[in-house]
Amino acid sequence: MATYGMIVIILMLFLTRITAQDVINIAQGKIRGVLRDGFVSYQGIPYGSISGVNGRFKHAGLAPTWTNVRESNEIQCYSSSPVEDCLHLDVHVPHGSNLPVLAWITGGSGRYNPTLLVKQGIVIVTIRHRLGPVGFLCLSEDKVSGNAGLKDVVLALRWVRDNIIAFHGNPNKVIIAGQSFGAALVESLMLTPMASGLFHGAILQSGTVLAPWAFNYDAENRAKFLKMNFDESKDMHFLNKVGIADLAEKAEDLEVPYLPFGICIEKPLKSEERLLSQSPFDIMSTGNMSKVPMIVGYTNNEAYVFASMLKSSKALTKMSKGMDFLLPSELQTNKRDVPQLANKVHDMYFDGNKTMASLLAYHRDAYFLGHIHRSVRLHASFSDSVYYYQFSYLGNVGVEGEPGVIKTGAAHSDELAYLFPAKGEKLDDEEGIVQENIIRLWTNFVKHLNPTPESEHFLWEPVNPHDVRILDINVDLNMVEFPYKRKTQMWKDIYEKYYFENRRNSAQ
Repeated sequence: MATYGMIVIILMLFLTRITAQDVINIAQGKIRGVLRDGFVSYQGIPYGSISGVNGRFKHAGLAPTWTNVRESNEIQCYSSSPVEDCLHLDVHVPHGSNLPVLAWITGGSGRYNPTLLVKQGIVIVTIRHRLGPVGFLCLSEDKVSGNAGLKDVVLALRWVRDNIIAFHGNPNKVIIAGQSFGAALVESLMLTPMASGLFHGAILQSGTVLAPWAFNYDAENRAKFLKMNFDESKDMHFLNKVGIADLAEKAEDLEVPYLPFGICIEKPLKSEERLLSQSPFDIMSTGNMSKVPMIVGYTNNEAYVFASMLKSSKALTKMSKGMDFLLPSELQTNKRDVPQLANKVHDMYFDGNKTMASLLAYHRDAYFLGHIHRSVRLHASFSDSVYYYQFSYLGNVGVEGEPGVIKTGAAHSDELAYLFPAKGEKLDDEEGIVQENIIRLWTNFVKHLNPTPESEHFLWEPVNPHDVRILDINVDLNMVEFPYKRKTQMWKDIYEKYYFENRRNSAQ
């Protein structure tokens, strides 16, 4: 009995010690982590708060405090969620001290399993923020100043700066990263003094704030359209009283292109810190952005995510009657320009080649690559530490194939299945090699601000804006000439003449 009792006491002491090790003490209070496969997760940590209903569109305030030990809790954030549910982050901590930090900025409500990245010896912080109307409705009014979701991210990064030491992270080596709209948010942080000094490197995957689906020049008009959907004749203050779920539902019904609400230019207001005072294109054109090292890139078949929509809408059949409908909506504002633009598109993509493959290539360039490449060239004109990639591997994970539409290469978001596999598992065979490649490159960058330090057997060359080369990420890693020079040059010329210049003139 004595022996049994001694075993029970030792076991209890051991469990108590482990439990105590998993409790972190920060200024807000104590939080208990959950032991994972070789690391500890602290989930659902609030980094900000709002002041009642009238604060739903305003910048968040101080993080709440608590007295008892707070248990980790996985909290999801959607465009219809209460604001408080979105002002949370997760911290995933491996063994070690003074560890580099990757702050992953979500672009929506997706889930990201950090297991394989954390096991490489880096802290992963997953930042959620307000989405939809409460995150990105933009007016020139005190209560709806705009970019609330992006300001949430700034507040979260300030939290990281002040608290990450408690999680064995290094506040002087924080890399921000995101994909699609998340990448646009990351790039926006590089353009604002609000985020100065909060990060030391950036990773942009398949997105840029230069894309019209991410940034709204017509933000106030979109807000007015939302008001009309509620059939309200009053001022915009009623938006503070409507249920958030109703706001999100009405926003989805708006007949506007792309996301209903995105990043915007803010008017100067006394009670709000101003995040963007100029358009991203104007800021970047003058080099007035953060010059931290960057990884930027795309997948070679981004638009495959549109395959089902293009097939069901019979886009190829419609093309026989004219190309005008294909043009992005922002290029159709001046009807006199449309025929000339449609001819340019036809000659570049469809001359004797009206196929689904050419249609997907067109959509890849018009909605993703044309804007991403412009962003890369602008950053590389002012920085010598921009690393440009193409993810091209066609595997069995990621976006599923559309019946009747051959999938060649990687679709939009496919690389996430290698970085954040749903169950945190390592892949096998060729897929395992590709996974190992991208995880090694990304974690090298987080640790060294260089994806191929001296320990690597090859060099990922930074971008030379006068002779652009990219790293093709596949089973093999190869530096190659950028393969879409003619096409991206066409889109550069089109957008600078027919889009950016027109928006600049209309704003004056």
